[in-house]
Amino acid sequence: MVAISFFIEDAAQSKSTLVAGLIAAVTIAAIPIYDINSWSLTKRSLVHFLAMLATVFPLLLFSEWFTLPVAISVFLLFGIVGWTIGYVVYRVQEKKQA
Repeated sequence: MVAISFFIEDAAQSKSTLVAGLIAAVTIAAIPIYDINSWSLTKRSLVHFLAMLATVFPLLLFSEWFTLPVAISVFLLFGIVGWTIGYVVYRVQEKKQA
């Protein structure tokens, strides 16, 4: 998506595509944080949250898709829902292996 954004003539569409691509890339790049089994779930969750706060949140603001209060709400809502889904999936997989 990032590469495609450079070939889009409409500036607003190009910016949106670039930001979406960067958000996807950063989110995917941060997934291995949860593979560090020597860390507690709390530590992994906190490090992941801080990584997202330092990268995804500024991208949301740069995108100009949302006002600041809405950006905060969207960031937290997606984070909470995403974390909860990941936690439930992990627990289900853990029970299947036991």
